[in-house]
Amino acid sequence: MRFLFIIADLGPNGVTYSRLRYAGELTRRGHSVTILALVNGETRSIPDGVAFEVLDRSATRLSGLIQQIKSALRLRQWFKQASRQQPFDFVSSSLTPADRVVARAGLTNVYHWIHIATSELVAGIADSRKRQRRGRLLRRIYHGKPVIGVSQGVIDDLTKLNAVPSRATLVHNGYDVEHIRKLSAERPADLPAEQYYIHVGRFAAAKRHDVLFHVLRQSGTARKLLLLTDKPNEAMDLARQYKLNTQVTALSFRDNPYAYMAGAEALLLSSDLEGFPNVLVESLISGTPIISTDCPYGPGEILTGPYAQWLVPTGDTQALSNKIHAFEAAPYEIEPWLYQRFTLAGAMDQLEKLARFPEKPSLGQFRPLL
Repeated sequence: MRFLFIIADLGPNGVTYSRLRYAGELTRRGHSVTILALVNGETRSIPDGVAFEVLDRSATRLSGLIQQIKSALRLRQWFKQASRQQPFDFVSSSLTPADRVVARAGLTNVYHWIHIATSELVAGIADSRKRQRRGRLLRRIYHGKPVIGVSQGVIDDLTKLNAVPSRATLVHNGYDVEHIRKLSAERPADLPAEQYYIHVGRFAAAKRHDVLFHVLRQSGTARKLLLLTDKPNEAMDLARQYKLNTQVTALSFRDNPYAYMAGAEALLLSSDLEGFPNVLVESLISGTPIISTDCPYGPGEILTGPYAQWLVPTGDTQALSNKIHAFEAAPYEIEPWLYQRFTLAGAMDQLEKLARFPEKPSLGQFRPLL
């Protein structure tokens, strides 16, 4: 079968890494896979056998009406030519900028892969008129279209926009368990020698590093905190404001974060909002327990059953501090069933099933006003 993954670019985010992982696995299963980046971006290692193309190497962002229309027209031409060779069985686009270009281009029977709470893209707009316009735009993109959600929460969230998909499929992010466990056994030279907690994530408002640092002081824990982040200098500036510069260490993202996870006592997640936090499953596979906020969406679908007790309300620093105390008094063990629900093989089985649907991706009407 022939698969096409459309993304904005190869930026350092969970979507990029999951598409590369999925493309490699589908190729190993004997399928033809293409990753199409709409604009030029960072360089990533492409799995063997996977075709990779950049639609517009002269552009680095999808922002602006003119660029979006240009990208949509280029996409129509590219798709028309690529389909002549052999029709695609499955096409997906990921994240709103790419979704908008795909919808504008008039591609039909394309799965919009939802990774975030779409309504939050509207809620954060201060101007009421702009907020209403953005809500209408997002509804036009997703209403009546097939979607894939990385969590049930992000699928259900579309109802806040009055967007009802033609078909909604839950495909939790899939992980190569054996590969992660192998990498987690490595011991990098800069692995902390002392006991530490770890947080892995972008230095962004939704990740609530302020809550994390507040809890570190409030709990009085003697353990260090290691951050793997995209902006380690900015993270340390904030840590100094909380007088934690000697207790917090911030490193840039690593090619093998699992070794750092495996060395930690526990992974802490303090986010106000997620789509499906990859780091939680990766931490569990690496053998490291989790203490997390029960934010929308994802943590409650990962830490289930007796493990749900390690979830706390968002922004509740006292509850998070209490869980740290409870964990240090009685650390918990991870049962394999907790992460075996999220295997790479299981996710690929679902994509193969979707690719067998009789409704194939095709080229419809160009929508310049979208």
